[in-house]
Amino acid sequence: MPEQVLYDQIASFFSERLNLPVSSYTEDLFETGALDSMAFVDLVMHLEQQFGIRISGDELEPDNFQSIAKIAFFVAAHNNLKRTA
Repeated sequence: MPEQVLYDQIASFFSERLNLPVSSYTEDLFETGALDSMAFVDLVMHLEQQFGIRISGDELEPDNFQSIAKIAFFVAAHNNLKRTA
């Protein structure tokens, strides 16, 4: 399970960069409109820069980015793969 710091870093992207407070880590970001196509591209670029990961086209499944919790698990999994490579 990702650390609280990771959840907070991702939540701050929404509040600081997009001016969209997210009420819970499990809130569906697509249903609430927090993630539209422009915000999604910005999010992917931000995750790659902030966490030093590469996100392939195959990984751009909406389910991976549905909530802050799912994004945190996705980033944590990428960081674990990077450490073992």
